Amino acid sequence: MKHENLEYMAVSLPEDIMKEKWSGHFQRARTIIAMRLADEKMPKTMKARLRLELKNLQRLENRYTVSRKEALEQFMEAFPKLTEEDFDRLQMENRIDWIYLEGEVRYLDNFCGTLKKVYPQLNQDYKPEEAAEDNMPIKDLVHGQEIGAHIHLVHQVYLDERAVEEGKTLHVHIPMPVERDQIHNLKVISISPEPKKTPELMEEQPTVYFEEKAERGQVFSIEYAFDHKTTYMDLNQVDLEAVEAAQKNLPKEVEAYLAEELPHMAFTPYLRALAEELRGEETNFLLIAKRFYDFITTKVEYRFMRDYGAVDNTSEYCAAALRGDCGVQAMLFIALCRIAGIPAKWQSGLAAEPGFIGEHDWAQFYVPSIGWRLADPSYGGAANRRGDEIGRQFYFGNTEPYRIPTNSGYYKEFLPKKAFLREDPYDSQCGEMEYDDHGIYGADFHRRYIEVDIHQIK
Repeated sequence: MKHENLEYMAVSLPEDIMKEKWSGHFQRARTIIAMRLADEKMPKTMKARLRLELKNLQRLENRYTVSRKEALEQFMEAFPKLTEEDFDRLQMENRIDWIYLEGEVRYLDNFCGTLKKVYPQLNQDYKPEEAAEDNMPIKDLVHGQEIGAHIHLVHQVYLDERAVEEGKTLHVHIPMPVERDQIHNLKVISISPEPKKTPELMEEQPTVYFEEKAERGQVFSIEYAFDHKTTYMDLNQVDLEAVEAAQKNLPKEVEAYLAEELPHMAFTPYLRALAEELRGEETNFLLIAKRFYDFITTKVEYRFMRDYGAVDNTSEYCAAALRGDCGVQAMLFIALCRIAGIPAKWQSGLAAEPGFIGEHDWAQFYVPSIGWRLADPSYGGAANRRGDEIGRQFYFGNTEPYRIPTNSGYYKEFLPKKAFLREDPYDSQCGEMEYDDHGIYGADFHRRYIEVDIHQIK
């Protein structure tokens, strides 16, 4: 499955297959797809889309695994004060993710985690989420102040025992940052085993690449350290007249970040209409971007998501359903900005705070007369849920330095290229593995992040 074929996700499925899919008749959908693939009259474009759909059906089956009985048990354990009627109400309110699957309702495997994270009020004694900025109080920051953190960690990937095919050639990619954007003083401390290739500065999704014979107990490991430095800017203090004057002549190098990128950044009629509605009569790029950010952080609810590969267009999904995780919210912000003529791009990697390391996505947008600034709609939305308006405002234009910005692009190819469809076809945070003759997915491989030293620097 070639990486570039994912663009065919922008092609609409035939109506009969769509009906079978969302009615939960996955086997019937597969039978119809097989018939269409064997039909010589079927265009190559549609065949490419149908082959992708076979993968998507498998992804859905892999994630929507919880029966109603199991879902109720998880719900009652997590929220003992609530009832089955409360569960049904939350499902009707679109706060519990589910699909039909072969005649039964099946729930997303981490639906309960979303409820705990987003709706702590469901149980009065449930501990609310902690503010992300606890490690670096933002209320004391001064416009123009440099903020930074030293981050030193180990990132490892390894096969599950059941997936080890001893003696077969194993191809492994582990994401690793390069010295650009907020990253300074990068030091590669160790890589094991000896890699075939290390990241290059020009890669938008840089990785360390290994090629080894598979064996039991094998661990692929990289260890690095760097200083994350950024300058805090209160965008309320920016000269709006200077922005308006500069936006008439954007630098050539930022114009590439105005284009569509199928399938997840398609300028659909709905997204165009939404961008127009939100911008109203405003003409200043900074204030327009702020309107988009305000919409997402106050109207969109955070959700743990199924695999992005099983969503046709994540930006439109987020705008239509008013829900999504960090990457989906960032993608919507980027798409709205580009539609409005504001250059915007992807950034992702790891959130790496003292005591916590996890995958995370956010955005960059271009402010004429200022340059590139950061925006994190999901962290801004979390601040909004806490009633923390200072925090919500902070994440428009800034992020705290406790993160590892590895990727500067979305849906970008690895070097060297993978032969098979990636576990995450679009982003790169955890690592990827494959054999010469098949890909490795899901629980067949594992990753871990080991914190060595993370602390604030002046």
